Amino acid sequence: MRILYIDSKFGSPRASSHARVYHFAQRLLERGHEVTIIGRDSGRMQLEGEKHRGMVTRGRLDGLDVVLLKVPYAQAFSKRMRMLSYGGFTLGAGLLAATAGPADVVFASSSPLTIGISGVLASRLRRTPFVFELQDLWPAVPIGMGFLTGRSEIRTAEWLERNLYRAARRIVVCSDEVRHVLVERGIPAEKIVLIPNVSDVEHFNPEIADPSFRQRHGLDARFVAVYAGAMGVTNGIDQLVDAAVALRETGEDGVAIVAAGNGTEKERIERRVAELGLENMIVLPDIPRAEIPLLVGTADVTLTSFAPFPILQTNSPNKFFDSLAAGKPAVVNLDGWLRRLVEKNRVGVYVPAGDGNALADTLADLAGRPELVREMGRNARALAEREFSRDLLADRLADVLEDVVADPRPTSTPARA
Repeated sequence: MRILYIDSKFGSPRASSHARVYHFAQRLLERGHEVTIIGRDSGRMQLEGEKHRGMVTRGRLDGLDVVLLKVPYAQAFSKRMRMLSYGGFTLGAGLLAATAGPADVVFASSSPLTIGISGVLASRLRRTPFVFELQDLWPAVPIGMGFLTGRSEIRTAEWLERNLYRAARRIVVCSDEVRHVLVERGIPAEKIVLIPNVSDVEHFNPEIADPSFRQRHGLDARFVAVYAGAMGVTNGIDQLVDAAVALRETGEDGVAIVAAGNGTEKERIERRVAELGLENMIVLPDIPRAEIPLLVGTADVTLTSFAPFPILQTNSPNKFFDSLAAGKPAVVNLDGWLRRLVEKNRVGVYVPAGDGNALADTLADLAGRPELVREMGRNARALAEREFSRDLLADRLADVLEDVVADPRPTSTPARA
């Protein structure tokens, strides 16, 4: 089977936190399939036999045929710049997908939602089935957070969403919450496949740590909570700062919070930490993906943080699955499916989003219960291996694509106005 895979966030585990596509594509190769990936050129990937032509770079990466499109994008982009970037990649990827080598199925992974346009275009021109993956629920997320407010913008985005769902033979979702939303909208349950994010049990391991990190930052005797991820509006990093303030005020000097990453809110968070004189919170520069397992390995617990917007409960955060693989308890502030998973499997603790005092109390409590922390860490690693391993989830995707190709009859879906 020849698979055309479109994802603007494509990256290797060595250079990107968005390695889901890479892991799945590698497993598809192992099952004897051919995979061509169309992604955004981030400038961080080295391809074998690179060939450059205009804005396009072609080459191979660990057996995968890769086509990269040079369209700038950064989390610090304004709304207008993001829309231009999304549009540029959608148009370019669609043209590349339509003219790439032979394919039996087109698989497009969003967000943004516009990635689906590239997939549908390639699918129609090639007369091959289209499978659509939703890594985030668009446009519900930007609408729910107030990023998308214009009536015409919202109507256009919702129209596009409905038509992409209709065009897809299967829809892959990353959380059960998203599956419920789609079923409520009238999409047949049998058309939806749940494939959560991967726990990278090869690169993250309970035995991996960087003892010198604690020494360099004076954390040797402290209980350390690590946040490693984006620092944008959606991530609610102020809750971590508020927790650090509360810990200082209650005299919990044995607990420290470490935040590493990049995003539109980072400079403001750094200023706030400095202005408050917080010695129990460290904001690190953005670190290479290859070093994140070492950072997470030094933690006693990890933090999965989002701003208190109900729509974000549909998210499936990579950082949480990395924490499982590393065998670290996760303190999460997403209610819904993630809270249920954490509490059912005893792999961490839930705290309400935006509540710095609750986070401080939870960290202080865990710092005084080392055996519980170790037990939750063991549970986390076991859960990663049992339910979220690369091979298990990639095989699920391979089964979906193989079934679609074997039975290429179109699937119609009613759309609601």
